[in-house]
Amino acid sequence: MNRTGKVVLSITAFALVLEFILLKELPFFWDGISKAYRADWIYTHHFSSLIVPTEFNSGHPPLWITLIALFWTLFGKTVWAARLLLLLINLGTFYQLFLLCKKSFVPGVSLLFFLLVAIDPTLIAQTTILNNDMLLLFFVLLGLNSLLIHKWGWYTLAIIGLLLTNLRGIYCVISFGAIHFLWVRYAELAYDRKMLRAYFTGSVVFIGFLFVQYSELGWILISKNENYAAHREIVGFARVAKNAAAYVKNLLDFGRVFLWIPFGIILVSIFKNKNRQLSRSSKRIFIALTVFTLVFFFGFVPFNNPMGPRYLMICFILACILFINLLFGSHIKESLRKGLVALIVLAFITGHFWIYPAIISQGWDSSLAYLNYFSEEKKMLTYISEENIPIDEIGTHLPLNSKHMATIGATEKFDPPFAVPDLNTNRYFLFSNVENRTKDDGIKILRTEWKEIVTYSRMGVFLTLYENPEKID
Repeated sequence: MNRTGKVVLSITAFALVLEFILLKELPFFWDGISKAYRADWIYTHHFSSLIVPTEFNSGHPPLWITLIALFWTLFGKTVWAARLLLLLINLGTFYQLFLLCKKSFVPGVSLLFFLLVAIDPTLIAQTTILNNDMLLLFFVLLGLNSLLIHKWGWYTLAIIGLLLTNLRGIYCVISFGAIHFLWVRYAELAYDRKMLRAYFTGSVVFIGFLFVQYSELGWILISKNENYAAHREIVGFARVAKNAAAYVKNLLDFGRVFLWIPFGIILVSIFKNKNRQLSRSSKRIFIALTVFTLVFFFGFVPFNNPMGPRYLMICFILACILFINLLFGSHIKESLRKGLVALIVLAFITGHFWIYPAIISQGWDSSLAYLNYFSEEKKMLTYISEENIPIDEIGTHLPLNSKHMATIGATEKFDPPFAVPDLNTNRYFLFSNVENRTKDDGIKILRTEWKEIVTYSRMGVFLTLYENPEKID
């Protein structure tokens, strides 16, 4: 490894460790809260089973929650222990990303451009979220790197890891199968029969997990928990169209539109010019990007499960790598090249400040904007307590009644809990743009017919407490 590579890795490792130090007590957030509940069940039941009960089981395999429970056992049941696990995964993920860039960059591209790939807003945000997406991404990158150098043992580990981390791992394995076939078909990778062992071994392990889950719960894949079962229902044409639009939005969101537009223009110009061809490494990345994008599209869009930008992180990474290769492999003026790179860096940084009106759903776990939420939540809870407002009369879609679980070591346990959100019965309603469950008509009613009591906001993130004027004493 040359000096530049060592410098890049050192900078990355330092940034990740610093992030851990600064955010070591940051609570679980969004989908991470449900993972905390499941990890807590495994922890409190002393690993007697890794299959959590149906009442809060969404069907996903238990690798991530088991690792959290294991770190709690080793280091104590604290947030920082879970974040230590995330730090180790982050370090492994960015090392695998570095290896992929090193293998894929065309001659003339400095390894410093790894940093451009690494600052994607959603990727950065996920390094701070206690969810399983970074673990999933680690196995995806490990799989790509292992496939490129014919390491069937590591490739097997990647396949198994994908299938035991999240059900989206199934789509990733399907993608790997297609990528593997196409790389060999178009002579971008030599055929190695040993690599096929990974698919067989991974399938056997995953079937074993499904057998154990069925024997304990009586179902697999599609949860019998009503809160999650609806996510895997096939939707009608209108919802498919809406999901397709959301899919495209996720690709372009948080500043990435400024990458995809020039990327698309350069790529089309290359395909139109018969005298210009992609390098071998660029062809591999192009095939992988196309496969992942299409498999995810047809895997997510027809179903009811809400999509988030974090689902597509590997697409963002591959697109950025390929874009960098095209910049240096095409006859582009140096001034234009530098201008495009500067524009994308600026777009990625400012992407963390992209906040939409409350009526537009936003992937709050896909940029660092969500970090502004916690201080305002604390202010709101303090206000509610000081004003002696009964929390069982406050409806909200926010997981405030789970705050004790989200922060693990905290002493606040809201008893009784906040009320079930219902604008027809709630006296008070606590609304924030950091939740996508309050419908548009409900937001309109709150803003036009209810009384605003207090609002706390910071850099576009807000919480507002409303009171129903019809229920005021």
